[in-house]
Amino acid sequence: MKTYVIFAAALAFGSAIRASDTLDIYVVDTEGGKAIIVLTPDGETMLVDAGYPTEDDRDTKRVVEAARSAGISRFDYVVATHYDADHSGNVPSVDRLIPGRVFVDHGDPMPNYDAGNRSRYYDPYIKAIAGRKRMSVQPGDVIPIKGCRVTVVSAGGKVISQPLSGGGEPNAFAPASRPGTPDGSENAGSVGLLYEFGKFRMLDLADLLSTVEYDLACPRNLIGSVDLFMVSHHGLNVSNARFLVHALRPKVILMNNGASKGGAPETLDILKSSPGLQDLWQLHYSIAGGDMNAAAEFIANPAEPCGAKLFKVTVQRSGAFTVTNTRNNVSRTYPAK
Repeated sequence: MKTYVIFAAALAFGSAIRASDTLDIYVVDTEGGKAIIVLTPDGETMLVDAGYPTEDDRDTKRVVEAARSAGISRFDYVVATHYDADHSGNVPSVDRLIPGRVFVDHGDPMPNYDAGNRSRYYDPYIKAIAGRKRMSVQPGDVIPIKGCRVTVVSAGGKVISQPLSGGGEPNAFAPASRPGTPDGSENAGSVGLLYEFGKFRMLDLADLLSTVEYDLACPRNLIGSVDLFMVSHHGLNVSNARFLVHALRPKVILMNNGASKGGAPETLDILKSSPGLQDLWQLHYSIAGGDMNAAAEFIANPAEPCGAKLFKVTVQRSGAFTVTNTRNNVSRTYPAK
């Protein structure tokens, strides 16, 4: 395992000033894309993906508004989990307004990444970050953000080879064989991250497919249990396999779906039946999900047109954390284990 070191001179490139000792996580609504903002108690910041690139700059405006509301004028780290439009395609647009210092990705595009997407999304990303530090990470690397430990558990179609602290137990939910064959897509190459702050643990695997989830969870669960699971791939049923979700035993699950993207009934069934689950929160009411959707107070955007409401997660060092729905100010605090 290697940890990247950033020279002291670069650290002067500003981030937010903190007055609290919490880890704050903002899950921005990009209507079936992804954008998460992380603010540590040390005042360092990270943007994970940036939503869709659109002519009206819809997701740029949403990310920038959320960041500025949190007092953020620069991102210390910007993670492009993979090079699809709904994740890293909008990084250059956000970067023009809130610049990044260090850019994190999985390196070269995956083998099945087509030339059209390369010219539309990957090449503009590389052009936008030119002249600044780029970290192309491998499983086991640690992103050196101050105030929170962030470990790369998947990248480029590979996963960690050894269990993390708290992991390594046989997985009672493991199937007899891998579900399908890894396909060399950008989804399969997703940068997956485990966040640890005090006793709190959060897993976010971006759009990782079940064919790669298998290597994280079977026959041993290399991650262990988590407090918060960010649903993979917007809740599509080619990710979020039962053998992974149920082995993680998340206390809380948060899904960044769109009204008509993700939130598949099969996935919602797996999520809601996970052992020990207390609550499921959704960015959107899933039209496909029907009666399987979360309770109405736990949905940030229950109807169209979308209100662009986000979730805020506030984490204490004890491991206790609070999820707040900004649509209705419903908050729920989950005690430490």
